[in-house]
Amino acid sequence: MDRLKEALTRRPRYEPFEALKDVSFEIDAGESVGIIGENGAGKSTLLKILAGTVTPSQGEVTTYGRVAALLELGTGFHPEFTGRQNIHLNAALLGLEQTEISVKESAIISFAELGEFIDRPIKTYSSGMIMRLAFSIATSVNPDILIIDEALSVGDHYFQQKCIDRMTRFRKRGKTILFCSHSTYSVNLLCNRAIWLHKGGIRKDGISTEVTSDYINYLRAKEKTVAREENIAPFKNKKHIPVIITAIHLNGQAGPITLQYRETLSILLEFESLVDHAFCVAMGIRRGGEKFWHAVNMTRDGHKPLKGKGRGRVLLKYDSLPLLQGQYSVVGFIFDESGLLLHHKMDSPPFTIVPPPQWRSEMGLLALDHEWEILDRDMQA
Repeated sequence: MDRLKEALTRRPRYEPFEALKDVSFEIDAGESVGIIGENGAGKSTLLKILAGTVTPSQGEVTTYGRVAALLELGTGFHPEFTGRQNIHLNAALLGLEQTEISVKESAIISFAELGEFIDRPIKTYSSGMIMRLAFSIATSVNPDILIIDEALSVGDHYFQQKCIDRMTRFRKRGKTILFCSHSTYSVNLLCNRAIWLHKGGIRKDGISTEVTSDYINYLRAKEKTVAREENIAPFKNKKHIPVIITAIHLNGQAGPITLQYRETLSILLEFESLVDHAFCVAMGIRRGGEKFWHAVNMTRDGHKPLKGKGRGRVLLKYDSLPLLQGQYSVVGFIFDESGLLLHHKMDSPPFTIVPPPQWRSEMGLLALDHEWEILDRDMQA
């Protein structure tokens, strides 16, 4: 009706909305890139454009190689066809010849593990079963670029692990992966780079652990601000985050610091508990965006979990820190009582270890006490 009125009156009856604006980036072959952001940030639109199912109103996209995409569940499937028939339909849409599909059919069915349902109509499948079949097809056609948009969230834990294992093997084979998810843990696990979309634009693009950490801190601050503005008690149930890290100070300083070799490092973590649930604190030290060289958990060190509403502080101290020169940072974690569910994470300002005044032979991250002994004296110069 609105289109008819537009044609008659020559006046638009709609408001334009730009889902993406000024988004530009390059992804090298073999990179694994996570796409994160709030609902409505433009993630799905971006992936549909990259997959070729949506044409951008301006700009261009260039891809090299075969692209397989797992976007909205059921895309490319016919509800009246059986799972086996949809394998041939969907694989053909991805560019495979019938001979190739016949060769891969048994492997696709085996990975999906649908049993007798493979010969039943797709309309009788659950969302998890559709995801199993769609993922199996998309990853069995040997794509050069694999695009996945939140589809794994509907699968059970067992099949999610199978999918992650296959995606990890894809990455090791030099395939390019674009993975959109609200699970920052999965993004950090699968991707070495992350792009944070915010209101249709790129807010941050970089090392996945750094980008996801900034994104989580943004969400926590936003949720806390909204709760205070509305004068309501936030985190009314366990689905919300009950404890927030408010600050991390190094040697009493709020900003970056410099330490001498073997100097003491004191880490003060401040937090605010919003509900009366038990929790524990953990901290780790890493260099740049690398993996942690050391991490500790209070409960695993024999301390009882913390509990109670209000603000609190925890102090962790390293005497004679054995780190070699470089720039490092501390990451604070708040877990639930079991130590499995992550409530909140925050990075500290960086700290720099300057070289020792005397020349040393150590290489790597740590200076460990050691002793040499020559067993064959006749080998000495």
